[in-house]
Amino acid sequence: MGIPITFVTFKNKEPYFCKPMLENNTTYKMFETMKQHKAMVTYHGEFTFESINNILSYARRDIKLRNVDRKISKKVYAVLVEALENILRHGVEKEYSTKTTDGVFILYRTEDGFTIQTGNLIKNEDVAKLKADIKEVREKNIHELKEAYREQLRNGAISNKGGAGIGLIDMAIKANKDIEFNLFKIDDNLSFFELTINITQNEEVTA
Repeated sequence: MGIPITFVTFKNKEPYFCKPMLENNTTYKMFETMKQHKAMVTYHGEFTFESINNILSYARRDIKLRNVDRKISKKVYAVLVEALENILRHGVEKEYSTKTTDGVFILYRTEDGFTIQTGNLIKNEDVAKLKADIKEVREKNIHELKEAYREQLRNGAISNKGGAGIGLIDMAIKANKDIEFNLFKIDDNLSFFELTINITQNEEVTA
């Protein structure tokens, strides 16, 4: 049970009082949700090279303060870099800048490792290609994904947006395929792409 608090607001230029319960406050609910799920770093807004560098700097410091195993911390950081750059490369660009896009990012601490979640808008014309990349990741095992990754590097299969699914393949390998994808159609032009990556401290390679 939350503690009742009193807000002074203005209606028709005259002050009046209301007493909403704290648990009905949207900001407080968000705070409690982040705390319950052990969110370490959260960000919502414009993604640029500068903002990504700031997020990575903060995340690296937070991970270091938790005395995480060096091998795991390096893996988490590598996935963070790819996940954040993926938003910038493939998100819908702002009208005023071709190097800025909107998105959301959350880094959680879990019982056995870390969870990284990202979300961003994409154009519907890019959905078919993304679905094909997701299908490939889901159907291949770790060894096949590693071979696909090496093959793309050998063939130089890099698009003008940073990779022909190579980023997703790389993240799937580092997360031992503990990766989830969701696509939600918003309207005739846009969809929302959600990515969840789980990195555990005690992993066994998926066959």
